[in-house]
Amino acid sequence: MRFTKLRIRQKILFTLERQLVKGAHYQLLLVAALIGIISILGGLLVMPSGPPTSRFGESVWWAFLRLSDPGYLGDDQGSWRRLISTLITVAGYVVFLGSLVAIITTWMNRKIRHLEQGLTPVTANNHLLILGWSNRTIHIAAEIFQSVGRIKRFLLRFGANKLQLIILSEEVGPFQMQELKDHPMIGNRASEIVLRTGLAIDREHLRRVDSLNASAIIVPSLAYGRRELINPDIETIKCLLSLNAEASMHPGHKLPYVVAEIQDEFKVKAAYRSYTGPLEVVGSNTILSRLMAQNIRHPGLSEVYNELLSQIVNNNLFCQQFPELVGYSIGSLKRAFTRAVILGVVHYPEGQAVPNLNLPDNHLLATDERLVILAKSSADLVWKSNLLSKKATQSLMRTPLPVEDPAETIRVLVLGWNEHVPSLIKELCSYEEESYFVRLVALRPLQEREKELQFLNEHPKRVSLEHVVADYIRESEIQKTEAGSFDHIVMVSSDRMEEEEEADARTMVGYVLLEELLEKAPKRPSVLLELADPSNESLIRRFQAEVIISPMVLSHLLAGIALQRELNSIYTELFTVGGAEIIFREPKAYGISPGEIAFHEIETLAASHGETALGLALDPRKHKKNHLRLNPDKKRKQMLSETDHLVVLTTVY
Repeated sequence: MRFTKLRIRQKILFTLERQLVKGAHYQLLLVAALIGIISILGGLLVMPSGPPTSRFGESVWWAFLRLSDPGYLGDDQGSWRRLISTLITVAGYVVFLGSLVAIITTWMNRKIRHLEQGLTPVTANNHLLILGWSNRTIHIAAEIFQSVGRIKRFLLRFGANKLQLIILSEEVGPFQMQELKDHPMIGNRASEIVLRTGLAIDREHLRRVDSLNASAIIVPSLAYGRRELINPDIETIKCLLSLNAEASMHPGHKLPYVVAEIQDEFKVKAAYRSYTGPLEVVGSNTILSRLMAQNIRHPGLSEVYNELLSQIVNNNLFCQQFPELVGYSIGSLKRAFTRAVILGVVHYPEGQAVPNLNLPDNHLLATDERLVILAKSSADLVWKSNLLSKKATQSLMRTPLPVEDPAETIRVLVLGWNEHVPSLIKELCSYEEESYFVRLVALRPLQEREKELQFLNEHPKRVSLEHVVADYIRESEIQKTEAGSFDHIVMVSSDRMEEEEEADARTMVGYVLLEELLEKAPKRPSVLLELADPSNESLIRRFQAEVIISPMVLSHLLAGIALQRELNSIYTELFTVGGAEIIFREPKAYGISPGEIAFHEIETLAASHGETALGLALDPRKHKKNHLRLNPDKKRKQMLSETDHLVVLTTVY
């Protein structure tokens, strides 16, 4: 019997629970039932007190009024009636008011949380879409908001009136919105960004952000997790396939322009095959390895590249068509653009953008060519008509200068390991006139390294490797690396850490230990650090090291290429071996003696040697702030010393 009573009680409680969790409608029905029961009981109890509650209907109505409105409490006469009225009024506070407020509040909270999760499909046209939340997403959004001139031309191209940015994230909540607000370049404009919950590989979630009606889609690579069979590149290619499949359901619908990041260079072709619409693929490992390799060959270039890539800092690259200037020579255009530097042109054979940089002054601008210009903003893309001339440019061509004096063997020490290291070694192998000795110091087992470096068998003479298994943040281990005997040291951010802060902490501690060794070295090598978190750069600013912040570089690339497609081919030309390259020149190479000289004079001297002057790299010991001056005032005299350098664009054959 006791067991049966317990079962009956549990059954009642279970039934109530199942009804309550169904939502606010069922909860309101339960409250209405309780109000009815209390009203009936109160009416039955008050009926013996006589008129005006002597009849059942009147007594129940009397009880309901006391239950719903406590103002009736003082109208009753008689002890019994007042006692019943007080009990009913207290029950009304608890059941009627308390329950209703609780149910409505819970329903509102649940509804708001549902809306905050971003599950409602959006309806938009010509919007910018970022698929995925990673350490690049916020910086991409900041770059887009800061690219005022490019955004205007971008919106004009698609006939849109206002920028609408939508981000698809696996999780959406106050944390993501606060991160956007905390970025100094976004701030209050975070409210203009629409967040939606979903996965880029899910077709239903792609419909949620109206992907087919977007003007441009950016697909940044997600974090490299610990999954062996599923990596970020697989997810990116699956996303491209999903976009293609969505478009196939709407015949005649124009496919949106997509910029996708692929980490493994061997999957770039697969990405292009996966999407039939306009697509630009950014090989992140390849790009970062090229930047590191160029910085090894020309120490100091990291600052130049950081400025060229970023839409926020000082100068930017622009690729724009000027129909009014067709037929004018490059030399004449260089003089006419007084607030910008012309790097070359982009033409379109067979519909593909092909850059042609560092052109001779007598090259005439063709109808199908766009100018590649270095300027502080789109407002500086103006020329002075009185300086234009179609007369043949007369310039004294001198003997081209050698790009560099290659050493017998360049010694490079790499501390740490991540997915960029194999690409870096492969990039060094591509420099035919140079040979390298590279010592790799990391905790990664030798078998795993050799598996990823199998391509070295093709170029055994150009790069010789020495593997050391050690933890460089141990003082005893880093002393064994003989760091002072190398020409260049590269410290890469560890890929074994899940958090960026942890990876950067190891890198910075290792660098501080390295500095102790380099203070005693007879010749200080150049040091390049790779960091994952931009906020950590200020922690090592007082040291003599260059910094590459990988997520920032890739964010600049993805945002810039999304707004201006030609930039992908321009960056590829600048970063790869051969062709146009940015280097440093000593002033004496152009016959410039220490003293004052205007930048337009340097431009003329550079052109006579078949090069393009981009700016000045002053001695950082004398100019602690603003020692890199790209696109300076062309008329202003600048004092140059023997320790200063010129930043020039040359051509390597």
